[in-house]
Amino acid sequence: MEAQPPSQQSQILQNSVVVFSKNYLPLARINIKRAVVLLVTGQAESLDLSSAKPWEIRSPSLVLQVPSHIRLTVGNPERHWKVPLVNRREVLRRDNHTCQYCGSSKHLTLLHVIPRSKDGQHTWDNVVTACEKCNSTKSDV
Repeated sequence: MEAQPPSQQSQILQNSVVVFSKNYLPLARINIKRAVVLLVTGQAESLDLSSAKPWEIRSPSLVLQVPSHIRLTVGNPERHWKVPLVNRREVLRRDNHTCQYCGSSKHLTLLHVIPRSKDGQHTWDNVVTACEKCNSTKSDV
């Protein structure tokens, strides 16, 4: 079989592959290099969902047909979402850059609904956006 020119090989590496869970739920779109690793290590299997011809990836010891769709065969099939850390930027974004007490959008601060001095935690459920006036009115109550 004839080797592919380098430009065609690099074009193949620009493609992406759709990854499905064990339950056939779409999880993500990954680059072809990551798909090759999943297939070679046995963590995924090929799915023939389309009539598209698989991409051929060659190494000195292996020729691998990489499809446009693969299915994970190991691990927890459902994605676990990591909860982002509570920080000023994300709380302001969540609260739409407005005070949660009066609706003002000026001089915003973060306010702990249950103050930290009263064992209130720095969590998503306990931190809101408040203007300076509302924050000082609430104080440590």
